[in-house]
Amino acid sequence: IMITGLRAAGLPAAYASGYIRTIPPEGQPRLVGADATHAWVLLWCGPVRGWVGVDPTNGIWMASDHIVMAIGRDYAEIAPVDGVVLGSGAQNMDVSVDVAPLDEALT
Repeated sequence: IMITGLRAAGLPAAYASGYIRTIPPEGQPRLVGADATHAWVLLWCGPVRGWVGVDPTNGIWMASDHIVMAIGRDYAEIAPVDGVVLGSGAQNMDVSVDVAPLDEALT
């Protein structure tokens, strides 16, 4: 919805998909969308600022806790899983992700 509104106002916007930090720093809230793929908006702010990330789900600017995996016009253009599965109908896919800064992951 945000991307559509920005584009309707004449502002270039893109859809970004990726991951966000799973375990927040001490004393900070856990972000909505942790442990799964997450999406946010990129807004073009001109040649000086370039593309700026906005996470409307969490009400924050994109930061180092956001890891971009793909950028496109919309979800359909960068869906993380796309294709056809032929099987008995009892197929199941289970995916989990943990994201932590490198210095924390090594301890």
